[in-house]
Amino acid sequence: MSESKFNYTTTAFEVIGGVDLSGYEIIVTGASSGIGIETCRAFAQAGARVILAARDLEKLESVADDIKQYTGNEKIEIEKLELDSLESINEFVKRYLDKKRPLHILVNNAGVMACPQIYTKDGFELQFGTNHMGHFALTLGLLPALKQGAEESGRKSRVISVSCLAHIFSDIDLDDLNYKQRDYDPWVAYSQSKTANILFSVALTKYYSDQGVVSNSVMPGAIYTSIQRHLTHQDKIKMIIIDENGNPNPNFKSVEQGASTSVWAAVATELEGKGGLYLENCGYSELKESREEAFKCFQGYVKYAVDEENAVKLWNLSCEWIKNPPKN
Repeated sequence: MSESKFNYTTTAFEVIGGVDLSGYEIIVTGASSGIGIETCRAFAQAGARVILAARDLEKLESVADDIKQYTGNEKIEIEKLELDSLESINEFVKRYLDKKRPLHILVNNAGVMACPQIYTKDGFELQFGTNHMGHFALTLGLLPALKQGAEESGRKSRVISVSCLAHIFSDIDLDDLNYKQRDYDPWVAYSQSKTANILFSVALTKYYSDQGVVSNSVMPGAIYTSIQRHLTHQDKIKMIIIDENGNPNPNFKSVEQGASTSVWAAVATELEGKGGLYLENCGYSELKESREEAFKCFQGYVKYAVDEENAVKLWNLSCEWIKNPPKN
């Protein structure tokens, strides 16, 4: 990790302290729970207009009201977005572009983890379809606004992809991304989708940096949130998320700490113009020789996650699929 005034325990509010985001337009997906809420709260505290996106408008309305009251920022908006539906994504994109607003920061935060084998109506395995394909389609659709944001601000717009250390357990399988031939394993599927998040940032930066858009991926840290809703009680004990009595692991981050790296990736001056990086604990992550080494110290990334050749292959395949999805 690089030297930084921030670390593992830093909160999103500590990162945003002294930062002025007046005039910034920011979208955060998965904004109705967990670190999504705290990410939005930090941006709102800094004066940005923040668009909270998620599938449950009732929850979003409650979150938005809370953030307005907490920060005094009234520029908080809510939008319905279902990332497992290309139709919903396209409708969201159209609504946003019709407003003729720029977009300066997009945080692709939403996700599902270790769920049963389910397919979206577009034919994608749910974790790959939501965590990668949904955000891929969303980002590509919003590129005109992201480019506009860069042109008007004179600074490159930033796309943040929330990944996870779990990427160390699976590279992408370009021959069977949607588990049509191989046996389904919910954890391997989740890990594959998190690798895809990192590769997406590599490719997006490669193709659009010279047009004013860069992207980095982040590891928020181990946090006890609703994303673990598909895990059984025994799964949580086995993964040391909780103890035998159901108490959360005291070494896990709080949601306020978990949101810090996403916020740092969005505002850090030292990241201006930089992309294709994997970040954690509000700093640059380290390349590890093996998944065993990364897992042992519970940090770092492995080489295949930033492989540019695979990033390009995944990009090209994803472009084809958002036009002609592999419907069931």
